[in-house]
Amino acid sequence: MMKKEFSGKSIIIAVPDHFGLPERFKDNLEALGFNVLVIPDTVKVKIGILNTIIHAYKKIFLGDKTFKNRKKAERKLERQILTLNNYNLKSYDYALVIRPDLFSSELISEVKKRANLISAYQWDGLDRFPLVYERIDSFDRFFVFDVNDLEKNTRLLPLTNFYFDDIKLRDKKFDVYFVGTYMRNRIDLLIKLARKFQDMKLKTSINLNINSKEKAKKFVNEPITIIEKPMLFKDNIINVSQSDIILDFANDIHYGISMRTFEAIGYGKKLITNNPLVKKYDFYNSNNIFVIEDDNIDGLESFISTPYVDLPKEIIEKYSFTNWLKYVLDIHPYLPINLQS
Repeated sequence: MMKKEFSGKSIIIAVPDHFGLPERFKDNLEALGFNVLVIPDTVKVKIGILNTIIHAYKKIFLGDKTFKNRKKAERKLERQILTLNNYNLKSYDYALVIRPDLFSSELISEVKKRANLISAYQWDGLDRFPLVYERIDSFDRFFVFDVNDLEKNTRLLPLTNFYFDDIKLRDKKFDVYFVGTYMRNRIDLLIKLARKFQDMKLKTSINLNINSKEKAKKFVNEPITIIEKPMLFKDNIINVSQSDIILDFANDIHYGISMRTFEAIGYGKKLITNNPLVKKYDFYNSNNIFVIEDDNIDGLESFISTPYVDLPKEIIEKYSFTNWLKYVLDIHPYLPINLQS
Protein backbone atom coordinates (compact mmCIF):
# COMPACT_ATOMS: atom_id res chain seq x y z
CA MET A 1 0.00 0.00 0.00
CA MET A 2 1.27 3.47 -0.88
CA LYS A 3 2.07 6.03 1.76
CA LYS A 4 -0.72 8.64 1.80
CA GLU A 5 1.69 11.54 2.10
CA PHE A 6 -0.82 14.02 0.64
CA SER A 7 -3.61 13.15 3.05
CA GLY A 8 -5.76 16.24 3.66
CA LYS A 9 -4.63 17.92 0.44
CA SER A 10 -6.97 18.66 -2.48
CA ILE A 11 -6.40 18.94 -6.21
CA ILE A 12 -8.38 19.73 -9.37
CA ILE A 13 -7.28 17.85 -12.47
CA ALA A 14 -8.23 18.47 -16.09
CA VAL A 15 -7.02 15.61 -18.26
CA PRO A 16 -8.15 14.80 -21.82
CA ASP A 17 -10.40 11.76 -22.06
CA HIS A 18 -7.88 9.59 -23.87
CA PHE A 19 -8.17 5.85 -23.13
CA GLY A 20 -9.33 6.29 -19.53
CA LEU A 21 -6.45 8.58 -18.63
CA PRO A 22 -8.41 10.87 -16.23
CA GLU A 23 -9.37 7.86 -14.11
CA ARG A 24 -5.77 6.66 -14.08
CA PHE A 25 -4.58 10.02 -12.74
CA LYS A 26 -7.40 10.09 -10.20
CA ASP A 27 -6.63 6.60 -8.89
CA ASN A 28 -2.94 7.35 -8.36
CA LEU A 29 -3.68 10.73 -6.75
CA GLU A 30 -6.21 9.16 -4.38
CA ALA A 31 -3.69 6.44 -3.51
CA LEU A 32 -1.42 9.29 -2.37
CA GLY A 33 -4.21 10.68 -0.17
CA PHE A 34 -5.52 13.52 -2.33
CA ASN A 35 -9.12 14.67 -2.42
CA VAL A 36 -9.53 14.80 -6.23
CA LEU A 37 -11.96 16.71 -8.44
CA VAL A 38 -11.83 15.63 -12.08
CA ILE A 39 -13.02 18.19 -14.63
CA PRO A 40 -15.17 16.20 -17.11
CA ASP A 41 -13.80 15.93 -20.63
CA THR A 42 -16.31 13.31 -21.77
CA VAL A 43 -18.90 15.84 -22.92
CA LYS A 44 -19.71 14.98 -26.54
CA VAL A 45 -19.92 18.15 -28.60
CA LYS A 46 -20.21 19.02 -32.27
CA ILE A 47 -19.21 22.36 -33.70
CA GLY A 48 -21.87 22.38 -36.46
CA ILE A 49 -21.67 22.76 -40.23
CA LEU A 50 -20.99 26.51 -40.25
CA ASN A 51 -18.13 26.24 -37.77
CA THR A 52 -16.75 23.26 -39.69
CA ILE A 53 -16.62 25.42 -42.83
CA ILE A 54 -15.01 28.27 -40.89
CA HIS A 55 -12.42 25.87 -39.48
CA ALA A 56 -11.58 24.53 -42.96
CA TYR A 57 -11.21 28.07 -44.33
CA LYS A 58 -8.96 29.21 -41.50
CA LYS A 59 -6.85 26.05 -41.71
CA ILE A 60 -6.38 26.12 -45.48
CA PHE A 61 -6.15 29.82 -46.25
CA LEU A 62 -4.94 31.37 -42.99
CA GLY A 63 -2.86 28.54 -41.59
CA ASP A 64 -4.89 28.69 -38.35
CA LYS A 65 -5.52 25.19 -36.98
CA THR A 66 -6.92 26.30 -33.62
CA PHE A 67 -10.56 27.14 -34.45
CA LYS A 68 -12.04 23.63 -34.09
CA ASN A 69 -10.42 22.90 -30.71
CA ARG A 70 -11.35 26.37 -29.49
CA LYS A 71 -15.04 25.86 -30.34
CA LYS A 72 -15.15 22.38 -28.79
CA ALA A 73 -13.62 23.66 -25.57
CA GLU A 74 -16.17 26.50 -25.43
CA ARG A 75 -19.10 24.09 -25.83
CA LYS A 76 -17.87 21.84 -23.01
CA LEU A 77 -17.52 24.79 -20.66
CA GLU A 78 -21.04 24.89 -19.18
CA ARG A 79 -20.93 21.35 -17.77
CA GLN A 80 -17.35 21.77 -16.59
CA ILE A 81 -18.17 24.93 -14.64
CA LEU A 82 -21.22 23.18 -13.17
CA THR A 83 -18.94 20.40 -11.89
CA LEU A 84 -16.65 22.97 -10.29
CA ASN A 85 -19.53 24.77 -8.59
CA ASN A 86 -21.29 21.65 -7.34
CA TYR A 87 -18.30 19.97 -5.69
CA ASN A 88 -18.11 20.05 -1.91
CA LEU A 89 -14.90 22.14 -1.84
CA LYS A 90 -14.70 25.78 -2.86
CA SER A 91 -10.92 26.11 -2.66
CA TYR A 92 -8.11 23.66 -3.45
CA ASP A 93 -4.43 23.32 -2.70
CA TYR A 94 -3.47 22.53 -6.29
CA ALA A 95 -4.68 22.26 -9.87
CA LEU A 96 -3.11 20.35 -12.74
CA VAL A 97 -4.07 20.63 -16.41
CA ILE A 98 -2.76 18.14 -18.98
CA ARG A 99 -2.93 19.39 -22.60
CA PRO A 100 -4.27 22.88 -21.71
CA ASP A 101 -4.98 23.58 -25.39
CA LEU A 102 -7.97 21.23 -25.08
CA PHE A 103 -9.59 23.25 -22.30
CA SER A 104 -11.08 26.73 -22.69
CA SER A 105 -9.33 29.79 -21.31
CA GLU A 106 -12.54 30.55 -19.35
CA LEU A 107 -12.38 27.16 -17.60
CA ILE A 108 -8.69 27.60 -16.77
CA SER A 109 -9.48 31.02 -15.33
CA GLU A 110 -12.22 29.55 -13.12
CA VAL A 111 -9.96 26.73 -11.93
CA LYS A 112 -7.20 29.21 -11.16
CA LYS A 113 -9.53 31.21 -8.89
CA ARG A 114 -10.08 28.11 -6.75
CA ALA A 115 -6.52 26.74 -6.52
CA ASN A 116 -3.52 28.01 -4.56
CA LEU A 117 -1.22 26.81 -7.35
CA ILE A 118 -2.02 25.78 -10.92
CA SER A 119 0.38 23.84 -13.16
CA ALA A 120 0.16 22.62 -16.75
CA TYR A 121 1.91 19.95 -18.79
CA GLN A 122 1.85 20.02 -22.58
CA TRP A 123 2.87 16.51 -23.51
CA ASP A 124 2.66 17.25 -27.20
CA GLY A 125 4.80 19.66 -29.19
CA LEU A 126 3.71 23.29 -28.82
CA ASP A 127 3.63 23.93 -32.57
CA ARG A 128 1.48 20.87 -33.19
CA PHE A 129 -1.36 22.47 -31.18
CA PRO A 130 -0.57 26.22 -31.32
CA LEU A 131 -3.65 27.21 -29.32
CA VAL A 132 -1.56 26.29 -26.29
CA TYR A 133 0.54 29.45 -26.67
CA GLU A 134 -2.47 31.48 -25.48
CA ARG A 135 -2.60 29.41 -22.27
CA ILE A 136 0.98 29.61 -21.00
CA ASP A 137 0.67 32.81 -18.99
CA SER A 138 -2.43 31.51 -17.18
CA PHE A 139 -0.35 29.06 -15.14
CA ASP A 140 2.05 29.35 -12.23
CA ARG A 141 4.17 26.55 -13.66
CA PHE A 142 4.10 25.33 -17.28
CA PHE A 143 5.97 22.22 -18.40
CA VAL A 144 6.78 20.87 -21.87
CA PHE A 145 7.59 17.36 -23.06
CA ASP A 146 9.77 18.37 -26.01
CA VAL A 147 13.02 20.05 -24.91
CA ASN A 148 13.17 21.86 -28.26
CA ASP A 149 10.15 23.89 -27.13
CA LEU A 150 12.01 25.47 -24.20
CA GLU A 151 13.43 28.27 -26.33
CA LYS A 152 9.95 29.40 -27.39
CA ASN A 153 9.01 30.99 -24.06
CA THR A 154 11.16 31.82 -21.04
CA ARG A 155 8.46 30.58 -18.63
CA LEU A 156 8.60 26.99 -19.88
CA LEU A 157 10.16 24.20 -17.82
CA PRO A 158 11.37 20.77 -19.06
CA LEU A 159 9.59 17.60 -17.95
CA THR A 160 9.77 13.94 -18.86
CA ASN A 161 6.92 11.48 -18.67
CA PHE A 162 6.67 9.05 -15.73
CA TYR A 163 5.22 5.73 -14.63
CA PHE A 164 2.16 5.38 -12.41
CA ASP A 165 3.44 4.02 -9.09
CA ASP A 166 0.20 2.73 -7.57
CA ILE A 167 0.18 -0.32 -9.86
CA LYS A 168 0.64 -3.77 -8.35
CA LEU A 169 2.81 -6.01 -10.49
CA ARG A 170 1.12 -9.15 -11.84
CA ASP A 171 2.40 -12.62 -12.64
CA LYS A 172 4.06 -12.96 -16.01
CA LYS A 173 1.93 -13.82 -19.05
CA PHE A 174 4.01 -12.61 -22.00
CA ASP A 175 7.62 -12.49 -23.11
CA VAL A 176 7.07 -9.42 -25.31
CA TYR A 177 4.28 -6.86 -25.24
CA PHE A 178 3.24 -3.97 -27.49
CA VAL A 179 0.13 -1.89 -28.08
CA GLY A 180 -0.15 1.04 -30.47
CA THR A 181 -1.93 2.57 -33.42
CA TYR A 182 -1.07 1.94 -37.04
CA MET A 183 1.60 4.30 -38.35
CA ARG A 184 2.94 3.83 -41.84
CA ASN A 185 6.51 4.79 -40.90
CA ARG A 186 6.83 2.04 -38.28
CA ILE A 187 4.68 -0.84 -39.55
CA ASP A 188 7.49 -2.56 -41.47
CA LEU A 189 9.74 -2.61 -38.41
CA LEU A 190 6.90 -3.85 -36.21
CA ILE A 191 6.18 -6.76 -38.56
CA LYS A 192 9.90 -7.53 -38.82
CA LEU A 193 10.15 -7.76 -35.04
CA ALA A 194 6.94 -9.78 -34.67
CA ARG A 195 8.23 -12.35 -37.13
CA LYS A 196 11.57 -12.49 -35.33
CA PHE A 197 9.86 -13.11 -31.98
CA GLN A 198 7.77 -15.84 -33.61
CA ASP A 199 10.90 -17.51 -34.96
CA MET A 200 12.38 -17.37 -31.44
CA LYS A 201 9.19 -19.04 -30.13
CA LEU A 202 8.52 -16.21 -27.71
CA LYS A 203 5.07 -15.70 -26.23
CA THR A 204 3.97 -12.30 -27.49
CA SER A 205 1.06 -9.92 -27.19
CA ILE A 206 1.49 -7.47 -30.05
CA ASN A 207 -1.64 -5.36 -30.46
CA LEU A 208 -2.20 -2.94 -33.32
CA ASN A 209 -5.17 -0.59 -33.52
CA ILE A 210 -6.25 -0.16 -37.18
CA ASN A 211 -9.42 1.75 -38.02
CA SER A 212 -9.56 0.63 -41.65
CA LYS A 213 -10.84 -2.92 -42.20
CA GLU A 214 -9.32 -2.86 -45.67
CA LYS A 215 -5.91 -1.99 -44.28
CA ALA A 216 -6.25 -4.57 -41.50
CA LYS A 217 -6.73 -7.36 -44.07
CA LYS A 218 -3.06 -6.97 -45.09
CA PHE A 219 -1.92 -8.24 -41.71
CA VAL A 220 -4.25 -11.19 -41.03
CA ASN A 221 -1.41 -13.69 -41.51
CA GLU A 222 1.10 -11.80 -39.40
CA PRO A 223 1.88 -12.67 -35.73
CA ILE A 224 0.06 -9.61 -34.43
CA THR A 225 -3.43 -8.94 -33.04
CA ILE A 226 -5.60 -6.31 -34.71
CA ILE A 227 -7.73 -4.41 -32.20
CA GLU A 228 -10.68 -2.30 -33.31
CA LYS A 229 -10.39 0.39 -30.66
CA PRO A 230 -7.57 1.74 -28.49
CA MET A 231 -6.86 -0.09 -25.26
CA LEU A 232 -7.72 1.57 -21.94
CA PHE A 233 -4.70 3.00 -20.15
CA LYS A 234 -5.16 0.82 -17.06
CA ASP A 235 -5.51 -2.38 -19.11
CA ASN A 236 -2.34 -1.48 -20.99
CA ILE A 237 -0.37 -0.97 -17.78
CA ILE A 238 -1.58 -4.31 -16.41
CA ASN A 239 -0.32 -5.98 -19.60
CA VAL A 240 3.02 -4.16 -19.23
CA SER A 241 3.33 -5.46 -15.67
CA GLN A 242 2.75 -9.02 -16.91
CA SER A 243 5.47 -8.92 -19.57
CA ASP A 244 9.25 -9.33 -19.55
CA ILE A 245 9.95 -7.06 -22.51
CA ILE A 246 8.16 -3.92 -23.70
CA LEU A 247 8.26 -2.82 -27.32
CA ASP A 248 8.30 0.93 -28.01
CA PHE A 249 8.42 3.15 -31.10
CA ALA A 250 9.40 6.80 -31.22
CA ASN A 251 7.01 9.35 -32.72
CA ASP A 252 8.84 11.46 -35.31
CA ILE A 253 6.86 14.59 -34.41
CA HIS A 254 8.31 14.66 -30.85
CA TYR A 255 11.74 14.90 -29.31
CA GLY A 256 11.16 13.07 -26.05
CA ILE A 257 10.57 9.71 -24.45
CA SER A 258 7.30 7.83 -24.19
CA MET A 259 5.62 6.51 -21.07
CA ARG A 260 6.52 2.96 -22.17
CA THR A 261 10.15 3.72 -21.35
CA PHE A 262 9.34 4.89 -17.84
CA GLU A 263 6.99 1.97 -17.25
CA ALA A 264 9.89 -0.33 -18.12
CA ILE A 265 12.00 1.46 -15.49
CA GLY A 266 9.33 1.47 -12.80
CA TYR A 267 8.15 -2.10 -13.29
CA GLY A 268 11.59 -3.64 -13.92
CA LYS A 269 11.09 -4.62 -17.56
CA LYS A 270 13.41 -4.79 -20.54
CA LEU A 271 12.75 -2.36 -23.39
CA ILE A 272 13.19 -2.59 -27.15
CA THR A 273 12.94 0.83 -28.78
CA ASN A 274 13.96 2.74 -31.88
CA ASN A 275 14.38 5.97 -29.90
CA PRO A 276 18.14 6.67 -29.53
CA LEU A 277 17.40 9.47 -27.04
CA VAL A 278 17.20 6.87 -24.24
CA LYS A 279 20.99 6.51 -24.39
CA LYS A 280 21.37 10.04 -22.96
CA TYR A 281 19.50 9.31 -19.73
CA ASP A 282 20.84 8.09 -16.42
CA PHE A 283 18.65 4.97 -16.49
CA TYR A 284 20.19 3.62 -19.71
CA ASN A 285 21.80 0.20 -19.46
CA SER A 286 22.49 -1.81 -22.61
CA ASN A 287 21.52 -5.01 -20.77
CA ASN A 288 18.04 -3.58 -20.18
CA ILE A 289 17.43 -1.43 -23.27
CA PHE A 290 17.98 -2.49 -26.87
CA VAL A 291 18.08 0.48 -29.25
CA ILE A 292 17.21 -0.20 -32.89
CA GLU A 293 18.97 2.20 -35.26
CA ASP A 294 18.39 2.17 -39.03
CA ASP A 295 16.05 -0.80 -38.51
CA ASN A 296 19.05 -2.98 -37.58
CA ILE A 297 18.11 -5.71 -35.10
CA ASP A 298 21.46 -7.54 -35.05
CA GLY A 299 22.20 -8.64 -31.50
CA LEU A 300 18.53 -8.85 -30.49
CA GLU A 301 18.67 -12.53 -29.55
CA SER A 302 21.69 -11.95 -27.33
CA PHE A 303 19.91 -9.02 -25.66
CA ILE A 304 16.80 -11.08 -24.93
CA SER A 305 18.83 -13.89 -23.36
CA THR A 306 20.84 -11.51 -21.14
CA PRO A 307 19.47 -11.10 -17.58
CA TYR A 308 17.86 -7.82 -16.53
CA VAL A 309 20.10 -5.59 -14.40
CA ASP A 310 18.32 -4.00 -11.44
CA LEU A 311 18.48 -0.21 -11.42
CA PRO A 312 19.42 1.83 -8.32
CA LYS A 313 16.42 2.63 -6.12
CA GLU A 314 16.96 6.39 -6.52
CA ILE A 315 16.71 6.10 -10.33
CA ILE A 316 13.47 4.13 -10.12
CA GLU A 317 11.94 6.59 -7.65
CA LYS A 318 13.06 9.62 -9.66
CA TYR A 319 10.77 8.78 -12.57
CA SER A 320 7.75 7.75 -10.50
CA PHE A 321 4.45 9.61 -10.62
CA THR A 322 4.92 10.67 -6.99
CA ASN A 323 8.27 12.35 -7.65
CA TRP A 324 6.99 13.81 -10.93
CA LEU A 325 4.02 15.30 -9.13
CA LYS A 326 6.12 16.87 -6.38
CA TYR A 327 8.15 18.69 -9.00
CA VAL A 328 5.09 19.77 -11.00
CA LEU A 329 3.38 21.14 -7.88
CA ASP A 330 6.55 22.90 -6.67
CA ILE A 331 6.82 20.68 -3.59
CA HIS A 332 10.06 18.99 -4.56
CA PRO A 333 12.63 21.76 -5.21
CA TYR A 334 14.41 19.95 -8.03
CA LEU A 335 13.77 16.89 -10.11
CA PRO A 336 17.02 16.04 -11.94
CA ILE A 337 15.52 15.10 -15.28
CA ASN A 338 17.79 16.95 -17.71
CA LEU A 339 19.57 14.97 -20.38
CA GLN A 340 23.13 13.96 -19.65
CA SER A 341 25.71 16.05 -21.48
